[in-house]
Amino acid sequence: MAKQPSGPVFTLQPAAPAKPGWWQTNRHKVLAIAALIIGFLIGQNSVDAPAATNMPPAHTTPADSATPSTP
Repeated sequence: MAKQPSGPVFTLQPAAPAKPGWWQTNRHKVLAIAALIIGFLIGQNSVDAPAATNMPPAHTTPADSATPSTP
């Protein structure tokens, strides 16, 4: 004779938690890539410093030739 299927089993254990969704799993990757893109765009739009002009140095007096050089 065939066995009868058992009825539902009652346990006091909580049900298994649902798997996290795609956003919860990958949000750190998405936010990191977005931050890199925003940083790149900000860096591209920054104003460059003006080019240096050929100004003579502030110290233009000749060296004191009265002091003998050390051998």
